[in-house]
Parts: sequence; C-alpha cells; structure tokens
Amino acid sequence: MAFNFEFKDKSVAEIERFTKEVLDNIDAKSGTRRKQMLKRGRGINEAKNTFSITYGYTNNGYLSPTKSRKPVEGYKNLYYTKLHAEHPELKPIIQQFCDLHCPERITVDQIQINKNWWSPAHFDSGNVGESYIVGLGDYTGGETCVDYKTHIEKYNIKNTFVKFDGSKYLHWTNKFSGNRYSLVFYSHKKSNDNLNNVGLREYKPEP
Repeated sequence: MAFNFEFKDKSVAEIERFTKEVLDNIDAKSGTRRKQMLKRGRGINEAKNTFSITYGYTNNGYLSPTKSRKPVEGYKNLYYTKLHAEHPELKPIIQQFCDLHCPERITVDQIQINKNWWSPAHFDSGNVGESYIVGLGDYTGGETCVDYKTHIEKYNIKNTFVKFDGSKYLHWTNKFSGNRYSLVFYSHKKSNDNLNNVGLREYKPEP
C-alpha cells in the first residue's frame, strides 16, 4: 500500500483525517531495543496494536542473517529505516503537516512514530539539541512530562507541538486511554555526522 494524502486546510478535521488515513494504516513493529526499554522502564511487555519506530536513517544496516537495510547512496554506513525504505512517500505528507501546524519552520527527516506507546522515563542520549513532539488521535491523558530539575512540566501535546531537549531532561508519558500517536522530530548525532544535520533542521525552501 502506498500512502496518498494531502491536507486541504489546517482544521482539526483534517488532522483527524490524517490520523485515520495515514497513521492508522502504518503496519509496523518496535525493534528489540524499544521493547527492552519498555520492559525495563515499565515492567511490562509491549501490547498488541502498539509500536515505537523510527522513520528516517540509521547506522545499523543489519536486519537479519539474510536481510540488510537499504543504504543511502553516497554515504558510508548510513541506511534508510525499514519504514522509510518502504514508504518514501510519507516524508512529504508529514512535512506538509509540519508546515501547517509546527510554530517553527523545520525540515523533517528523522521522526520517531509512537502508537499507543507508554513511554517510560528516559533521556534521548543519542539526540542532538531540542526536539519537537506532537500528539494525535482520540485519547485522553497521555501528557508528556519533562523533569526540568527545578520542576516537572506536564504538557498536553494533543494536536499541539511542544519543543524541549530530551537529551538533557528526563521525560516520560503519563497514562492514557484511547488511541494515541506521538510524532517526535529530532536530530541524532550519528546521522548528523554522516548526513549533514539530518533530523530537526531550520526550514530551507528548495531553490
């Protein structure tokens, strides 16, 4: 299935249509590290209809003894993540979403897509600088909590972009009910080194 979607306007109805027609149709499974993170942090196994995956790039080309990731042409030890390789058409769709709703103009390449994933407290140790997060779906609760050391801020991210530095500050997701997605736009150190600041970047229009 190839995704074919274009936003008609900035309305909540269009965000809901994007959630239903695009996000609900992403067929994916979390990698081993994310599953282990949930087990260590929450003491639970990942439930069905749940995942946390990266859309973008990785330095790990291994998939299985017989499968490898698609390499990024012209770069050493840089590969497309499975979802990116299978669905490159998602990138302009998500870029349009950001153009319409993110308060800062950004170019997006590196995205963590979470579906019903109850994130435990953690630091984004491999990330560089600030990230944006936004919540989507029909859910209640699920605030993103950030420990700024002097206080804990609870952000309602539903249909709202929030910016913070997950590499500096411990953060987690509060309990929620319903169907919850979060999209995290970020820069990763290893990908930056290879691909000239891939991830969360200042928007630069095409010449």
